[in-house]
Order: sequence, then C-alpha cells, then structure tokens
Amino acid sequence: MADPKQRTLRARSTIFRRTEEGIPEMEEAGQEARQPKRQRIKATFYLEPEDILALDHLQSEEFRHTGKKPERSVLVSRAIQAFLKGYQEGQYSANGTA
Repeated sequence: MADPKQRTLRARSTIFRRTEEGIPEMEEAGQEARQPKRQRIKATFYLEPEDILALDHLQSEEFRHTGKKPERSVLVSRAIQAFLKGYQEGQYSANGTA
C-alpha cells in the first residue's frame, strides 16, 4: 500500500497545491478580467441637477442589465465619445444642438 505522504500534489484538490504551480480556476478568471487599464485624468465639472439624475438613471439601468455598477466617469466618457462621433458626422453643432 502506498504511503499517504507519497501522494503527489497533482492528485490533491487545487486548494492544496503550491502557488508556484498556479491554480487553474484563478488563471481562467484572471484571463477574463484582465483588460489593460487606460490612463485616466481627473477632471472636475459642474453639471445641472438633471444631468446628475440622468447619470444615476443610466447607472441604475446598467446595473439592472449587467449586475455591475458602472462608475460615473465611465458613463460620462461614453457620453462624450457618443457626442464626438455625432459631431464628427455632422449630427450636432459645437453647442450640442442638432
């Protein structure tokens, strides 16, 4: 009969493996979550109360659909990018009117 101490780590559950071998479950999760972070610059703006309510509404809607609460800065960035695209396509003027 084999000595229990002679069992290899491979035969054991992943929680008992040495960390330098890697944990398959962690590696799979890490690959999905790893996206290069873009540098962000802090900027302060004054917004109308309706704008804040709109951001809160967008944040809540995305949370309901995805289960993840987006940062307000991400929502503002998306809005700026969408406006810029429309502006470049001639849908908006510089003051935001159609």
